[in-house]
Amino acid sequence: MSTGEQQPYEETAAEPTRILLLVNDPGDQHVLSEWLTAHEQYTLIENADISEAAFDCCILDRKALREHRTTLLTRKQKEQVVLPYLLLVPESRHREVYDRLGETHPELWDAIDGVVDMPVAEHRLSEKLETFLDLRHQSTIAFKQREQLRQIRDQHAGHGVLITDIEGKIEYVNRGFESQSGYTTEEVLGKSPQILKSGEHDEEFYADLWETITGGEIWTGTVINKKKNGDRYVVKQTIAPVTSPSGDIVRFIAVNHDITELQTLEERLREQREQLDVLNRVLRHDIRNDMNVVTAWGEMLEDELTADGKEKLDRILRAGNHVIELTNVARDLSELIYGDGTPDLKPISLRQYLNEEIEKRQETFSNAKITMPEPPDHSTHVLANELLSSVFRNLINNAVQHNHTAQPRVAVTAEEVGDVVRVSVSDNGPGIPPDVRSDLFQEGHKGLESGGTGMGLFLVDNLVESYGGDVWIADRVDYAFPDETDSDDLPGVVFIVELQTISKEDSNEGSINE
Repeated sequence: MSTGEQQPYEETAAEPTRILLLVNDPGDQHVLSEWLTAHEQYTLIENADISEAAFDCCILDRKALREHRTTLLTRKQKEQVVLPYLLLVPESRHREVYDRLGETHPELWDAIDGVVDMPVAEHRLSEKLETFLDLRHQSTIAFKQREQLRQIRDQHAGHGVLITDIEGKIEYVNRGFESQSGYTTEEVLGKSPQILKSGEHDEEFYADLWETITGGEIWTGTVINKKKNGDRYVVKQTIAPVTSPSGDIVRFIAVNHDITELQTLEERLREQREQLDVLNRVLRHDIRNDMNVVTAWGEMLEDELTADGKEKLDRILRAGNHVIELTNVARDLSELIYGDGTPDLKPISLRQYLNEEIEKRQETFSNAKITMPEPPDHSTHVLANELLSSVFRNLINNAVQHNHTAQPRVAVTAEEVGDVVRVSVSDNGPGIPPDVRSDLFQEGHKGLESGGTGMGLFLVDNLVESYGGDVWIADRVDYAFPDETDSDDLPGVVFIVELQTISKEDSNEGSINE
């Protein structure tokens, strides 16, 4: 491998995690500094330039958040992997600070990934750090592997070409072949490609190959060859017969794409996916089941509590339902990022998926009013897959969870324009400033404790893109609710999802791969 060519990603020995501490209160500063210094797995960073400092997590208080808001937001937006921010708040004022921050500074609220109550127990702080640092670690691995996969494909854009006569004797090879095999042109001319045999394939494999090409057909497959120096290398090979004007086969052309490093990296990605699948099953099965038990028993207690107790129970149930929603997003993100190949798209009834998801969201958010005054036609089908429900689930969740009115309202409408349909999800919430709208769809832009799932809009954007569609945000000017007498009391916002329409008859198999 030439100088400057990046090696496949490999795990290195764990280095101390860098924690940037931005705390103004002397007591909190002393406690946290002492605790971090006492743990070898952490390296404490203080008095550093936030825009340039290398750190893996930032612990800050409200004053530091206000003082460095612009720099913190800019740094987070530029980061290509998850960069956790943990906000310290007095335990007695947790809810007050949480609600006020979301109402008055939504951009800061979205940037905070977790909240740490002060005073804090050591085990709770440790659990918080481990959770978010693990997310950063997984995000870093995935980013590096995606980059290296892209680099390997770019680096191997050239192909090895080999031409033989009808007897299989080599007449020509190009420089790509020389680079792959280690043989020079002079060393292989007149010889059989059998000099590349590695012993990894049986005679039946080569017999099938030879029978295919001598029969006038093109053969394609993966071959493990042996270089001149004895090393194995893997190629994706295509062999085509060349015929004369009379139709007789006169020679064969083989095109070899070296996929050795690509195959190695894909194996690493498969192993990574298996590990994440295990984590995903634990998250969805164990945690989801336990939270369903918690919420079910909590709902049974509702009639036995005082008004004050019901308010506290409502907070518990909302938090429990939020955890359940997290398991759904984890599943869908895993399927989106680590799914096999190109998504399998097919005609899907838009009305059916909208009706089902609206009904589920209404059950989840009993205090909200979720309607579809202008549903799509029964015949309207879009090109998508089963994850389409996740698009609408996350948009409706976002509309309700970021709404602090007494009764959040969400209206879903659909309008066909040519060969696309535009689904609008509008709400009566506080709206979204135009200057932050484009950032909402970025990975990790929202915090896990910001009232949403943290990755919902990132998932929406990527799913819609995989369907060949588009999603954007607009002001709620032309999207008033049917029973609304004054649409100017709250600005609200509308998310518009544009999808390709398709008739079921356009797909004989009912499935389209793009």
